[in-house]
Amino acid sequence: MVDLSTSHPGIFAPLLAELGMPVHAVLEPDEARARAFVREHPAVVVGSLAELADACDVVMLLGADWDERMGRLAALAARDVPVFVDKPMAGTAGELREIAALADGSARVDGGSALRVAPEAVAARRPGRTVVEVTCGGHPFYYGVHAVALATAVLGPGLVGARGVAGERSVEGVIHHVSGAEIRVSVSAAAVAGGFAATVPDLPRIEPVAEAFYPALLRNVMTRLTTPDSDRRPGRELVECELALIAIAWSEENGGDVVALDAVPPAFHPWRGRHLPR
Repeated sequence: MVDLSTSHPGIFAPLLAELGMPVHAVLEPDEARARAFVREHPAVVVGSLAELADACDVVMLLGADWDERMGRLAALAARDVPVFVDKPMAGTAGELREIAALADGSARVDGGSALRVAPEAVAARRPGRTVVEVTCGGHPFYYGVHAVALATAVLGPGLVGARGVAGERSVEGVIHHVSGAEIRVSVSAAAVAGGFAATVPDLPRIEPVAEAFYPALLRNVMTRLTTPDSDRRPGRELVECELALIAIAWSEENGGDVVALDAVPPAFHPWRGRHLPR
């Protein structure tokens, strides 16, 4: 595991142990945080990405500084190391497209938001869905990715365009799905982040629980990453939620028109990576 600064390492460690894939080593510059983690989840503390790559079967890029993802991922991919990349996977459209290209090629790359495989939402997937509304609170990018991913759990992958909607929310927009469905996404500033929910016509409100979606993600992704002959190539599907949010931000800055995800300028960078205190 790289970067223990968020809640995910502590959540993932026991789930990985249950899968027979215990955490073996961690790379964390905060010595106190590293010591606290390995007291609870016995592991080796290493001093470099290269040392971590040599010690482990899969490296998990965690933390909330999405601007560091691409450099670390490229270094690991060059060493032919399978990599789990946490959300947000990167902060610019250009870097996200690079990640998609790596994941479509020979590199074994996977990860992203656990909400994209939330069982409660996947169970609601049906042909002919026309609209899904998703909401949450918190940082527009760090938590907004989860909201968009929840919509893709209902509709399946295939986001193609987005537009921003003027409002009081930190993110408000409409995302277009390849099926013709609309995703209406709203992320509000909130002292307590989370509250992920999806509203689908003719169904009860979907409020996925971590006890279901985190195990689903790890079973799905880690099995693929530890299977050398896996033919899964997630490509653009892996980064489309981040691309859609960046497209909403680009639309807001350019008159609110619909923007194709593939048309967002590669260097556009609406939210800088950071270490969030979570």
